[in-house]
Amino acid sequence: MPATGLCPFIAAAVEIHDPQHPARQHARDYKKAFAARFAETAREAGAAHPEQLGEQLALLLDGASARTRVLNTDTFPTAAAIATVLIDNAIPTAAPCTAVDRCVAVSTDI
Repeated sequence: MPATGLCPFIAAAVEIHDPQHPARQHARDYKKAFAARFAETAREAGAAHPEQLGEQLALLLDGASARTRVLNTDTFPTAAAIATVLIDNAIPTAAPCTAVDRCVAVSTDI
């Protein structure tokens, strides 16, 4: 049976309609901090736009969690594949060197 764990912070936000309710505020703060942690990791990895990548990954995870619950199927493998594409597109890779001597010279100049 697939995992059906809906994020408790999303569940609280759905059930509690008052945006000023302390539980809703806590859920909002948690979700913002969650995206910020993704953004910080993206920044450390050299992402060109870390805040954007952080928001994209947070949205992807929230969406996968909700779809897993609603469809009663495991959507996380698909989400992981999408995350890989997002990350690969957001984090530039160094151009491959054509000569070993040139690569060594470039790496020691840094």
